[in-house]
Amino acid sequence: MSPIRTRKISPRVAIIGTGFSGIAAAIALKKKGIEDFVIFERADGLGGTWRHNRYPGAEVDLESHIYSFSYERYDWTRTHAGWSELLGYLEHVAGKWGLYPHMRFNEAVNEVTWSDERRDYVVATSSGKDHGRFTSVISAVGFLNTPLVPPFVRDEHDFEGPICHTSEWVDGLDMTDKSIGVLGTGSSAVQVIAEAEKVGSEVKVFQIEPNWLLPKNAHDFTSLERKLNRFAPVYFWRRLKLYADYDMRQHFTGHAREDGRSNRNRRRASIEFLHRELADRPDLIELATPKFAFEGRRTVTSDTYYSSLKSPKVTLVPHAVKGLSRSGAIDENGDEHQLDMIVLATGFDAANYLGTYKVRGEGGVDLHESWNREPDAFLGMMVPGFPNFFIMFGPNTNAIPLVTFYEAQANFAAGSISRAAKKCATKVEVRRSAFLIYNDWLQSRLSRTVWAKTTSYFRGGTGKIISQWPFSASSYVLATKLLRRLVVKVS
Repeated sequence: MSPIRTRKISPRVAIIGTGFSGIAAAIALKKKGIEDFVIFERADGLGGTWRHNRYPGAEVDLESHIYSFSYERYDWTRTHAGWSELLGYLEHVAGKWGLYPHMRFNEAVNEVTWSDERRDYVVATSSGKDHGRFTSVISAVGFLNTPLVPPFVRDEHDFEGPICHTSEWVDGLDMTDKSIGVLGTGSSAVQVIAEAEKVGSEVKVFQIEPNWLLPKNAHDFTSLERKLNRFAPVYFWRRLKLYADYDMRQHFTGHAREDGRSNRNRRRASIEFLHRELADRPDLIELATPKFAFEGRRTVTSDTYYSSLKSPKVTLVPHAVKGLSRSGAIDENGDEHQLDMIVLATGFDAANYLGTYKVRGEGGVDLHESWNREPDAFLGMMVPGFPNFFIMFGPNTNAIPLVTFYEAQANFAAGSISRAAKKCATKVEVRRSAFLIYNDWLQSRLSRTVWAKTTSYFRGGTGKIISQWPFSASSYVLATKLLRRLVVKVS
């Protein structure tokens, strides 16, 4: 037997990112008795999405009870928490589990490189420090982290006011008494629009295409509700009920097929909500009615968007912006709109998974070159040729409830790393045959959904669906438990 395989293995793990998934990964390692890990974070504090997305009105689309760890309760103030409360929750969890000593802030990862000879990784970061070698790497950067900025903003322009992407909100940027242009009508946009309408002098909403929208039913918890939520059985019952509702909605892909019961029921509810809210504005009903299949793109939830559109301060412009002038924006019709500031709610480069750093695997192969902007992975987590490398919230794992997926992926990664250490193994890798069979099967199922019929960020350049998981959370959790030992080999 070779010396490499007989020496005792002490795992040393690098985690990239301190958002929900990074914290889930760190806790899973701790539960397995693995304490030697470093968490790299490019920002000056933890939080990931909820540190970067701090625009006015930013809050989660899922209920607080389900958008949180199953093992960490919290005294939520709202049914749907805002960014600051979610950030506070993550800080609370990180402190409770002793994660801060493991974190390295203002330390952006530039490259992760596998050594065929040593069977470990080197992580190169922005500081240039030598962080030592790592037996495994867990990427927890997600995929919605590279803002899409229109060309007319990237190029030189004359606009004199502030321009800000929702994920790069500038602290102190004030919308009060401003004429505000909002580019986009997605989830971030509708939240910004509601706040802009409250304080701005005028709001112009530039819409390329309307989205399907459902009421959010968000509200502050009453003092009695918060008191009941502090009682563990009540808290867990509410969480379980939400989980079961989402699981049933996604059972057998019912939410993503036009003939699915869930899809039909929710589409009907969306249409009824649209017509009820805009009953006195038939002009807006026409402009706000989508032409694509329900759920073909991310469905927006909001209690305030339609009422905001009816405000005399708000104008819905059914055209994209094509350029900027010194004092405003020029739409596709050539009309100029006078604006004091512009908010880009233009989304992210979703096909660019792990787009903030490079990954080199066996033989120096570049992961992004092998993906060619159409990423795939076994269960969204492992790619052949990149041993000991695990991806959180990877390709084809975008589904709800998100935190359930994070926990399952964290347990998968930590379990695989722990198993390898116990076997004195230095390599954990997915079998290529399993990887190919799995992705062929998954794409065949995805081809039957509404996502395959609609252009969206869910799809890559050739039309391949790269982000979505088509089934329930329970089916994914079960797959991670049953398949880990069958298709992941250690050596």
